[in-house]
Formats: sequence, structure tokens, C-alpha cells
Amino acid sequence: MEQSISIKESIIHTPIISTQGKKLDLIKEIIKIVEFYVNITGKKFENYQIHVLAGDLYFRFKNDTLDDIIMMFKMIRTGELDKVGYTDSFNEKIMLYVDLYMNYKSGIREKIINDEKRERKKADAKIEMSDEAFAKFTELQNMIKVPILKKAETFSIKKALGSLDTYLETLPETCKKLSDSDLTYEIKRTQYSNKTAWEILLSEQLKRKELKNGN
Repeated sequence: MEQSISIKESIIHTPIISTQGKKLDLIKEIIKIVEFYVNITGKKFENYQIHVLAGDLYFRFKNDTLDDIIMMFKMIRTGELDKVGYTDSFNEKIMLYVDLYMNYKSGIREKIINDEKRERKKADAKIEMSDEAFAKFTELQNMIKVPILKKAETFSIKKALGSLDTYLETLPETCKKLSDSDLTYEIKRTQYSNKTAWEILLSEQLKRKELKNGN
């Protein structure tokens, strides 16, 4: 599994831990990851130490992914993360590595955001909007129930952005009408482009999961 995942893929495609199910079930998955690391490195620890660490990792990574935990331990094992200061506590040592991993991941996330900004600028530079692009834009506007911009000879980016306030004001209600798959798509689409919209959509997804789980 280590060979098939990456930090970039985790950031873009992998759902965060807090949306994946009940805390106890997820902690059990984290325990398996820690046990694998302990076994493969030949370390010996009591079960309670591993369980405590798994609980701590859940809270540190609940807005990240299980893949992140796997990759962090891989990077510790292979020496890809800087060394941390000496400590007698296995738990404390791993949590110091968490900070190093988060900083490393933050750098990759920033690069992804900058790359996306450059791509958006290239798209904005093209004033004329094709019939196909306008059709997709209209379809999206219909989906989220935001007033549709009428097609003119040219497409105004400034005018499109002017509807953003209306979109955010109505989003808590309109997102309830989205299917689960459309909601997931909108969450991914807004994750790096509009934090406020992303948080509203993510909140709706969490409410749905809680209802399905009977919470």
C-alpha cells in the first residue's frame, strides 16, 4: 500500500479521516498501521502504548487521511523526515515526527494551490468562452440554484465572480438538494478555490454521514 499512495494524491483525492466513519473503527485502523511500523522496525512496545499513540494520532490527523499516517511512518523508517531530538517516550517521538510531516505536507499543498492558481489565470486570460464551456457553466449554475448568467458575445469573469456572495448565502440550503455524488464532487472542486464554500459543503456531508450512522 505504501507504494501506491502519495501525499499529493492524499491531498487531492483521499477523504479526510473525520468523514470516514466512527472514531473507534478508525482508531482500530490506525492501530494496525502503528503495529506494522513497530513490527517491521523490530521495536517492542506494550499494546497499551500502541493504543494510546493511535488515539493521539487520530486527533492530530482527523482533518487529514489514513494515507498520511501510512506515509509518515514510511518516511520515518526510510529517513526522509529530519531527525527529531532524543526522547525516552515512543509516543512523544512519533508526535514530534507528526509536526515534521505536517510541515512537509504543507509545502506540497502550497505547491498544488499555486499550480491551480496559475491554471486559473491561464483560463481567465481567455476572454472568449466556447459554446461547450458555457454549457458546462450553465449546468453547474442550475445545479446549485444560483441565477444563471445570460450568454453574451464575451464572458465576463468579473460578472461571474459577482454572483459569489449570492452563492455562499444560499449554499447551506441549496447543497441539501445535491445528491451524495454531486456533493462529493463540489467538496473536491471547492477545497482549494473557496474555503467558505468547502466548509459549508463538508458540514452537509458530515450531517448526512451522521444520519446514516444513526448518530
